[in-house]
Amino acid sequence: MFSATPRKCATQILAVLLAAAGISTVQAAGGNSTNGEWEFSLAPLFLWAQGIEGTSSVGPSTTPLDIKFEDAFDNLEATFTIHYEMKRDALSLFAEYQYVDLQPTAELPIGAELDIGFKDTIAELGVGYWVAGTERTDWEVIAGARYTKQDMNVSVKDGPKLVSVDQDWWVGFFGGRMAGKLSKNWTFIARADYGVGPGDTNRMWNLQGMFDYRFRDWGSVFAGYKWLDYNYDNGKIGVDRFAYDATQQGPLLGLNFHW
Repeated sequence: MFSATPRKCATQILAVLLAAAGISTVQAAGGNSTNGEWEFSLAPLFLWAQGIEGTSSVGPSTTPLDIKFEDAFDNLEATFTIHYEMKRDALSLFAEYQYVDLQPTAELPIGAELDIGFKDTIAELGVGYWVAGTERTDWEVIAGARYTKQDMNVSVKDGPKLVSVDQDWWVGFFGGRMAGKLSKNWTFIARADYGVGPGDTNRMWNLQGMFDYRFRDWGSVFAGYKWLDYNYDNGKIGVDRFAYDATQQGPLLGLNFHW
């Protein structure tokens, strides 16, 4: 699902990031130098209170998904998240893993209530390269791969199971990141990327923005917002068809360790 406004916003952000990359190719040893040493950061167990809006289709059945991020804790059964990054001068390598188990309910137009079991796994590997910067900003181009696995079970409350699905797919993504120094301790970080992959329809947008507060050399806290849009259809027919057209979005909050 993608409204015109978010699509336009995402396109503009990517255009700005890529334009900035083309404006200047300042030497990598400039404002982004680590003096040839590797620097590392780890954000264990950060929180993404995501809501989900869209549809999931299995065979001829389509299940509406409308989970507000305000209700994330009420629907949450389990979650695990981790982000790791290593950097040396212009080069950065990053990896992220997110797992969430939600147990929301939904109501059909006929009044029947549905129990939904939704397990979502997202893993990504990426590389970034610093292309431009000033005294207060750094710009990177990024590329990588993102893997998604979903297990979904839908049943009538206190009744039979209607849908059971276990699907996985991946996309390759390309985009950019920007870090802007607001003060000695505060930094604003933005990221935008677009992914495509195999399948009849397989597209994904990812937008993130966050504020990071460095309270010690070894640690910082961050808070922001993440917006992830899926449009996937495996192209199969009959009972083998699976499609997921939804937006997952919500606030981010976490702790980052640096060394």
